[in-house]
Amino acid sequence: MSARSLGKAVALAAARGLVAPLVAMFRLESRGVDEARERTVFAGYSQALAMVPGLSGQVLRRAFYGAVLRECHPASCIQWGTTFATPDAVVAEGVYVGANCSLGRVVLAPHATLGSNVHVLSGRNQHGIDDPDVPVQDQPGRYDRVTVGRNAWLGNGSVVLADVGDGSVVAAGSVVIEPVPADCVVGGNPARVLRRRDPVTRAWVRPS
Repeated sequence: MSARSLGKAVALAAARGLVAPLVAMFRLESRGVDEARERTVFAGYSQALAMVPGLSGQVLRRAFYGAVLRECHPASCIQWGTTFATPDAVVAEGVYVGANCSLGRVVLAPHATLGSNVHVLSGRNQHGIDDPDVPVQDQPGRYDRVTVGRNAWLGNGSVVLADVGDGSVVAAGSVVIEPVPADCVVGGNPARVLRRRDPVTRAWVRPS
């Protein structure tokens, strides 16, 4: 093990000790509650940890989320200001999440990269809108899992409500409402395919 790797391992071990009381408090507060209450409790911890700046914040978030998310790989990076809405999320190895992102029920596959101010929501059906006589926040919704594929890249300010395939790129400021195939560049609102990777040359080409 290199000196750098050893230093990272020691820092993460120390961070796990520091966040252990928070992990215990979260588990105690969320024991026996329904899913909605668990999300509310979890959001408070996520918001608090999001405000810790610098490298220390990155390590503390990695330690906390490694204990409470469905999965959070030690070799991942979650920057300042980023919050999760639910512990039912996966952050795989090599994932990079930029500053001020908002993440719902997501699966971030290995080496997925999110720019700053990216929002990956829990699908398109979080809020019901069918009854005009009932406030939207009181209508039942559904929280779907959204997957961002291996080595996919979500540009700054993009909003993603559907799966993004392996190796695909979502242009900055785009809004994804339909699943994105693998090896595509999409952009716009709603996002549409701008380029595809040629399976032979591996170069980006415009769709015919």
